[in-house]
Amino acid sequence: MPRLIAHSGFWRWSAAAQLARLPSAMAPLALTAAAESVLGSASFGGVLVATWVVAEVVCSVPAGRLLDRVGVARGARILLLAKGVAYAGLLVALLSRSPSAALVAAAVTGAVEAGVPGGFRAMLSGVVGEPLVPRAVAVNAMVTDVVIVLGPVLVAALALAGTPAPLLAVVAASACAALAVPRVANPPATRRIGSGRGLVRPLLGWAVAGFAVGHLCSAVEVAALPLAHRLGAGEAGASALVAVFCCASIAGSLGYAVLSAAGSARLAAALLAVMGAGGAVAATGPGWAWLMLGLVIAGVCVGPVLTINSVLAERLMPEHRRAEGFAVLNTAQGLGFAAGSLTLAALPATAVGLLASATPFAAAFVLLRSRAGRRTHVLDHLAGPEVEAEHRHA
Repeated sequence: MPRLIAHSGFWRWSAAAQLARLPSAMAPLALTAAAESVLGSASFGGVLVATWVVAEVVCSVPAGRLLDRVGVARGARILLLAKGVAYAGLLVALLSRSPSAALVAAAVTGAVEAGVPGGFRAMLSGVVGEPLVPRAVAVNAMVTDVVIVLGPVLVAALALAGTPAPLLAVVAASACAALAVPRVANPPATRRIGSGRGLVRPLLGWAVAGFAVGHLCSAVEVAALPLAHRLGAGEAGASALVAVFCCASIAGSLGYAVLSAAGSARLAAALLAVMGAGGAVAATGPGWAWLMLGLVIAGVCVGPVLTINSVLAERLMPEHRRAEGFAVLNTAQGLGFAAGSLTLAALPATAVGLLASATPFAAAFVLLRSRAGRRTHVLDHLAGPEVEAEHRHA
């Protein structure tokens, strides 16, 4: 741990990554509040958020491929600057009371933001070196949890200064993130992009694991209020439930950072099963004690699972396709978040929790049955016939 704490390159990378993530944490509430203030319709803010999310999911993998082609650091700077411009355009469209222009701007914002998280993760090995990656991922997960919690709080505070303030802060965060992107070496130019095979199949086990984590985390957020109401509490009780889950996740990431282990697919599967069990306890528990216990059990597993997911999945990615590979994982996790939100529209809170708790068990089974469940190093055949021939004749 002392080596990582003293690693200035890691902290610059982490600062840039969190500045890039801050707009995503602020945007849902900022857009909803701005739409309600200017257009008198909070529901249109929800439409803007949905448009932004759909565009981000659809464009994530193509954006990852673009970053691999132009270089992840250079590409991330370009996308972050474009994201700032897109958010500024979205603010102008809202202040101009033009819903159609706002929808277009929201779609553009999601599209340019799509490849940024995968690009930052693809840089990490070049910034800290392979031995420090597990610990760096775990520490960054803790910081990410804090940013996700602070995003809405920052929106609420900035909204006191006027409607444009939260979105102006989003624009500023994107610009600062672009300036803070570290310089990293690009992969060898001899490895061509575009002639290889798809990454989804070899990464399927880890993608399903990410989906399960996203599904459960989203279910906790959307079902917190109904579960609190069931126990006679209101918004404060729901906020307490989410806070307990987030604190447990931070504690799990901290513990795993201290261990600094890459982990294994079997360990990830076991943690997924424990996570599912914790979710089931939270969904069906008869009182506050059981509900809190279930959330702590599930939350403690989140950070370690995502760390193992990130570190071991990277070993399945050719070096020159890491941004694309992490885009696949981010897309899967994003779809999991969407699934958790959508199920609340059709199911009661207890059923939402039980369904989200079953997903980690299914993911554990898929993970153990997939390529990820076996010892596998970088799959050079994914790079296409040029690299295969190069390795045969080496």
